[in-house]
Amino acid sequence: MPVVAEDAPLEARWIVAELHATAAKVNQSLENYRYDDAANAIYQFFWGSFCDWYLEIVKLRLDFPMDGPESESASQQASKSAGRKAALTTLVSVFEASLRLLSPFMPFLTEEIWHALYNGNPPAKSIALTTFPQAAETIDNDALRSMEIVQSLIVALRAARKDAGVPEKDAVPAEVRIDVIYLGLVRESSVIVERLARVGELRFVEAITAGTRQALHAQFRRSVIYERTIDIPPSASVDKDIAKYEKGIAAAERQLSNEGFLAKAPAMWLKG
Repeated sequence: MPVVAEDAPLEARWIVAELHATAAKVNQSLENYRYDDAANAIYQFFWGSFCDWYLEIVKLRLDFPMDGPESESASQQASKSAGRKAALTTLVSVFEASLRLLSPFMPFLTEEIWHALYNGNPPAKSIALTTFPQAAETIDNDALRSMEIVQSLIVALRAARKDAGVPEKDAVPAEVRIDVIYLGLVRESSVIVERLARVGELRFVEAITAGTRQALHAQFRRSVIYERTIDIPPSASVDKDIAKYEKGIAAAERQLSNEGFLAKAPAMWLKG
């Protein structure tokens, strides 16, 4: 089972902790013959935590500079290279362990992918002959709680964007008023929040700007700042309708000014 250093990025510590917690649930469920619970636990981890969240976050660590290495100093290149290597190591090791967890439920597919992962030279003849993942004695619960806060903020900002009618492609500023005990965590994770919530700038404020769309959460209050200028171009159909009604009004006025028409009209038409 993969392990990470204590000073590793939050997403690395979190996904490894999630993996160990999932392995504990799966093993316990299998021991109690609750195969449905075991399958559901690994499904929620692989599809939700790993694919839906971790893969999107780890892309930030694997973001290669578009301008080429010449735009960075040697120390910057070395630091980013080490970060990418560590991210790839965690990514591959968690994926490999996930395949072994999935193996009893998806034997044929995991077998093929597992052999491909090792480029046709795996450490065992079959994934079924490998050690089934076992959870560590201690799990990094701090990483689990911290990522829960970050995920909640991202989900809340996404909801605020939707409520404000912000187009998917637009990155808008967002204001966050957060409990001081979580302020450091969110500041350190601001790049993750901005990228996954499609926020151009995360502003930490004492009070939310009046009039903005906002919502309460147990740990924070947040809002997005979005203004739209609506320019409605002249519509040919509207102009056509106006001309039609003006023509009708003119025809009615001509009839009302015709004494012969008025003389033939019923008396009730001429009242009021």
